Amino acid sequence: MLNGHGGNINQLCSKYGLNPDEIIDFSASVNPLGCPEDVHRVILERFDDIKNYPDSECTNLRKAIADKVSCNDSNIIVGNGSNELFYLIPRAMKPKQGVLLQPTFSEFKDALASANVEVVEIVNDNGNFPLTNTDLSSLKNIEDGMVFLCNPNNPTGQLILKKDILELVKRSSNMLIVVDEAFMDFVDDDGKYSVIKEAPLIDNLIVVRSLTKFYGFPGLRLGYLVANESNVNKLMQFKEPWTVNTFAQIAGDVAINDAEFAVNTRQYVSCEKAFLYEGLTDIKGIRPLQPSVNFVLVKIHNAEITSSGIQDLLINDNIIIRDCSNFIGLSDKYFRVAVRTRKENQKLLSALRMVMDSVISDGTDQKGVVQEYVVR
Repeated sequence: MLNGHGGNINQLCSKYGLNPDEIIDFSASVNPLGCPEDVHRVILERFDDIKNYPDSECTNLRKAIADKVSCNDSNIIVGNGSNELFYLIPRAMKPKQGVLLQPTFSEFKDALASANVEVVEIVNDNGNFPLTNTDLSSLKNIEDGMVFLCNPNNPTGQLILKKDILELVKRSSNMLIVVDEAFMDFVDDDGKYSVIKEAPLIDNLIVVRSLTKFYGFPGLRLGYLVANESNVNKLMQFKEPWTVNTFAQIAGDVAINDAEFAVNTRQYVSCEKAFLYEGLTDIKGIRPLQPSVNFVLVKIHNAEITSSGIQDLLINDNIIIRDCSNFIGLSDKYFRVAVRTRKENQKLLSALRMVMDSVISDGTDQKGVVQEYVVR
């Protein structure tokens, strides 16, 4: 397993000797508004349901998802986070090889390896983001395999047009295309990019989504996939029972029907995304990539400091960012920050500006900068 996921706040706080309640976590890209109020209310009202086993078939939640996607509930599998489903798919479908366009979400590689599937990596390490149709065409020689596509891609934020994905699916009938749309709910005009409504109708397409990032309850672990019935039946032969707890099912059912919350989230994130991006562009020594969702990938253009160095310095302000040096195709010159509240975004920009200004003005090496900030 690749260490260094965003959101591992307890591990980082243990490393630096910090109180988790005092940390501003920019490493986890979760809705800054938190979860819907009705989720709080309903879980408290139904707390006594803890004495009963959960519905192993997630009946109500699958129906709510099916209504939203405009498909049948027989096209839906609900999982303990989207991660469970990423591991389930290669285990059940048994492809000869799994193909990844790097850099991308690290769990894809781990999921393939855990199913003893040969991993083929096509690495874009020249910093030329976003992904282009030329990159997709590199998949045409793959035979009898599975391709994981992350759309929007994590950590780069790149988007692939729906028409390009459907073209790949059509011309690659020998390949199973698995599209991770975990962050698609945050995307403006998502109809240009999402293929979730096509998945029930196509033999070699599966779409996976998370319900925890957009609806703000990652601690409950909840995700789902959409596929045609033949693929769903095959996957269910390998899926463990009882993986989705009662409260996760209740939260998902309530959240997915909260249209007002969804509208408010998109408006808020869109505004703060623009504010954070503009603020990052004004800081010398770094260059943010234009964001499409609720996080921003940032490249460091200063030889004196690395992503881990910046992370160490920001810890002094109780701020955690995502060091992206362990993403294949990136380096220690990249980090990622989530979009949070205005006050929190302002604090990040202020602290990051002080770090970079100090590096530039002092002309010291990275070790010297770290020491200076640690002792102040």
